[in-house]
Amino acid sequence: MNGTGVSPEECKYLEISERTNLKEYKMYFGSIGEVQRFLLSNPDINSNVFYEQKSKTSSVDFAGAPLDEAINYCIGGYSENYDQFLELSKQLEQVNKKNVRVRKTVTSFVGQRPNVPAYIAGAPKNMYRLERTEEKKLKRIWMKVTYESTTSEEQIRNRGIIALNLINLLEMNNYLVDFRLFEVCNVESEVFRCEIELKKPGQMLFPRLCYYPMCGKAFVRRVLCRIKESMPFECGWGLSYGVVLNEQYTKMIMDIGDDDIYIGSPSEMNICGGNIYEDTDAFLKKIGISDKIVVPSYTEESQLKPDGGDK
Repeated sequence: MNGTGVSPEECKYLEISERTNLKEYKMYFGSIGEVQRFLLSNPDINSNVFYEQKSKTSSVDFAGAPLDEAINYCIGGYSENYDQFLELSKQLEQVNKKNVRVRKTVTSFVGQRPNVPAYIAGAPKNMYRLERTEEKKLKRIWMKVTYESTTSEEQIRNRGIIALNLINLLEMNNYLVDFRLFEVCNVESEVFRCEIELKKPGQMLFPRLCYYPMCGKAFVRRVLCRIKESMPFECGWGLSYGVVLNEQYTKMIMDIGDDDIYIGSPSEMNICGGNIYEDTDAFLKKIGISDKIVVPSYTEESQLKPDGGDK
């Protein structure tokens, strides 16, 4: 270790490139487990830039669990308020169940079971089969893990719940979902971007593995800071650890396509941290996806009795 951070030659997760007077330091992790493996290797700290290691010295009140615990939480064990997270998630699932698209049974020349009356009548289409599904489409979701200092824990929690619910909605509507968390920030002419793939297309969604990086403050204020401390930066990152970019520059640096879904901070997505149904409706209106999938009105449907009557 020489106090200058890691290099692309020794770190398979790091790529350094230049574009339009900017030097980019890109860290890509194919899973949350890769984040943990990288940090457990105790990567070299760039002490030329980071005179103080804030990933370690920040208070527990501000940054959450100590660094060693924060790293271990990447693959499990973080359960603070998780029961509440699951309970609110189930409330959205109950609304989703009312809007599940059921494949219709149609008559055909071939199928899974016979249509006895049609067979007796000598009709050519004397079998039943399920209607064919459309070819699955790919949708990539980018969720910015950082947020303003004034953001409440309830806002962070609701954003996580709503993001996972969006994945379920898309998959119910015949989409394959690629879900990635990211951070992007800059100091002077240097840009840091960190990308973590939480769910690959066709892969099962594991809410518990997503919960910590989406909602745990130690992930943002210790884990991501420790990754930055190992970058071979040349500018003065040690004081601020980077300035967050606006939505326009964020999408440009992260190469977020027009067909991708961008999830910004809770306030960017109109998430207030109160009623989960109202926050979900506001979020879905913000991303404007109702022209592509069936979007429930969560506030309205939550006020209906199971039999469809009013409360």
